[in-house]
Amino acid sequence: MPAKLTFICIIHSVSKKDFLDYVIREAIGIIRREDNESMDVRITAFFLKSSLIPKWVPIFIPENMLRFTGKYTLDENPLMIS
Repeated sequence: MPAKLTFICIIHSVSKKDFLDYVIREAIGIIRREDNESMDVRITAFFLKSSLIPKWVPIFIPENMLRFTGKYTLDENPLMIS
């Protein structure tokens, strides 16, 4: 389901995969919802190794706080029981 969201999360853990021309960083971010429950968000970013190309996403490390604004695709909540 596409949605337009704005959220702030704190990065919990980061894994890095190094390739010839780029690096993939996958992180788990934690968001506090309105009902005071936390929710994990998986973030994947591709960074080219060339310093000539601007980076639009900061290189995230654990305990960074990031703000995301934009259109995203959401998967249905696997824990939701109808």
